[in-house]
Amino acid sequence: MRYLYLLSLLSFLLSCTSESENKSTISIEIDDFEEIQLSSEKHFFEEVINASSMVLQGDKILISEYHNVPDEQPRIHIINTRDWTYDKPKGRYGKGPLETFIPDVIPTQDPDSFWVYDYNNRKISTFSFNDSTLLASTDRKITDINYGPMRLVLIPNGNYLGVARENENKILEFDSEGNLIASYGEIELLEERPDLTKLQVSLLNNGRFNGNIQNGIYVRASIFRDLLEVFNYKTKNFFSIIGPDLKLPEFEYQESKFGRMLSIEPDVPSKYSGIAVSEHYIFALYSGYSYLDYTDSGLTAKEIRVFDLKGNPMWRFILDRSIIELGINEQTNEIYGLTTDEDPGIAVFKIPDGLLDK
Repeated sequence: MRYLYLLSLLSFLLSCTSESENKSTISIEIDDFEEIQLSSEKHFFEEVINASSMVLQGDKILISEYHNVPDEQPRIHIINTRDWTYDKPKGRYGKGPLETFIPDVIPTQDPDSFWVYDYNNRKISTFSFNDSTLLASTDRKITDINYGPMRLVLIPNGNYLGVARENENKILEFDSEGNLIASYGEIELLEERPDLTKLQVSLLNNGRFNGNIQNGIYVRASIFRDLLEVFNYKTKNFFSIIGPDLKLPEFEYQESKFGRMLSIEPDVPSKYSGIAVSEHYIFALYSGYSYLDYTDSGLTAKEIRVFDLKGNPMWRFILDRSIIELGINEQTNEIYGLTTDEDPGIAVFKIPDGLLDK
C-alpha cells in the first residue's frame, strides 16, 4: 500500500514538473516587471519625409517611407549607427524591373546587401549597400501567395516565415519562390466569444511579427489584445503570454470587396505595436494609447516590456518619448525607435550597463 502511495505521489510530482516546463500559457501582471526609466537622444534626418518602419541590420538602420510620399522620392533610407550619418537612399518608386512600390525590409545577416519584400509587385528584391543606384541589384518573382500583405522574416534554411492577416494558422512557412510549404499553430477559439470563428479570432490576434534567425525564436504581438505568441522554430512549439488586461476590445466584424476587417472605435487603446528578439530576450513595444491620442498629441508607445525567452517578465522600460518600431543593438546595449513627434527622427535609448547580462 505504501509503495502504491509513493508511486502515485511520484507520478503526480512528475506530471506537475512536466506541466510547468511545457506551460503553453503564461499570465502576467504589471507588478511582475522591474520598472526602469530610459532617457534618449534623437537624430534627425531631413531626407526622410514620412517614415513608416525601420529595421536594424548590422550597424545600419533601414527606414521605409509611407506610400503617400511624392513619386520621385526614394522609398528607403540607409542610416549609419556608428556615427549617425545619412548613408544613401535606395528604392526607386515604380512597378517596373528593379523598382519598388511599398517596401518591407526582410532582416538578414548579410553585410553587403539587404532584401525587400514588395507584395504589390509580387517579388523580393536585393539591394546593395555598396553602390549608389536607387534600383535593386536583382528581382526574384514569387508566387501569388494570396494571403495579402504580410511581414516576412528569414529562417536558417533560407525559407521565410510570415503571418497572414486572416488565417486559421498562426504562422506560415514559404520557400524562396513564395510557395506555402508548412503551417504552424492552429488559431484557438475564445471561450468568452464562442460566436467568433477562427478567421475572426486571427484578425483579433493580428499585429506585429519578428524573430531571431540565430536562436529560432519568433513572436506574434497583437495590436488589439495583451497577447504575445512565441514560436520556437527548432521545436515547432508555441506558448502564449497574456495579460495584464484580459478584456477583449469591442469591435464590429465587417466584410467588403477589399476583404474582412475589424472596426474598432478610435478611443480604444492599442496594445503591442512593435517586437524585437535578441539572443536572450524578447522586447515588446507596448502602446496603451488610442488613435485619438495619436492625432491629438502624437503619442503611440512609451513602454517596452522585456521577457526572457521562456516568457518570464523581466523589466518595463518607461521611455521619455513616444516611438514606433524598435531595434535592439546588442553590441552597444542600445534601443532604437522612430519618434512620433513633430520632427520625427531616430531615438537612441541606452540600456543600463550589465542589465542584459542577468
